[in-house]
Amino acid sequence: MKVNKLILFYSVFLFSCTQLSQTEKDLRAVVNTSLSLENLDTVMHKGAEISLIKLKKMHNYLSVIHLQNGCQSCYPKFLEWHIKIDSLIVNNDYALLFIIEGEDYSNFLAEVHKIQHVEDKFYVVMDRDGKFLEQNKNIPLWIINNSVLINSDNKIKMVGEPWVNKNMTKLFYSIVRNEK
Repeated sequence: MKVNKLILFYSVFLFSCTQLSQTEKDLRAVVNTSLSLENLDTVMHKGAEISLIKLKKMHNYLSVIHLQNGCQSCYPKFLEWHIKIDSLIVNNDYALLFIIEGEDYSNFLAEVHKIQHVEDKFYVVMDRDGKFLEQNKNIPLWIINNSVLINSDNKIKMVGEPWVNKNMTKLFYSIVRNEK
């Protein structure tokens, strides 16, 4: 009986150390897969409109941040990106792209300004029909909602905010500065 308990203990110990959490499985499954940006053609930037194709030609790396108009936690997240991105040293090869599900960007920005005024300085696409989520339904929603860093081929290179901790910042820099 004592031997069986010992074997059971070691079996549980060995298998528990090698089992990946669902989060780890999700992350491994999406890194280097494509993020679909189809049907999101018009990008707004500082009051002007440009095509997504032009934006992609200007920047090899984009942090894609999905938000929703009417989502109370999305407004502070929008502000956080505006504030925290300034702590990173990035070149012109990198930019932010906010994909906001909703009808009107001015309404979204008005809600943000109720919390804190922020300069409208990043790229924004309004996703009026929810196409972005539909096109990326193979990617877990928690990943989409955490933001993704993509390269010029729309391949996901990192999930999450780059300033969260030193390891994420280091990973972010290694991708946007060194990857070819």
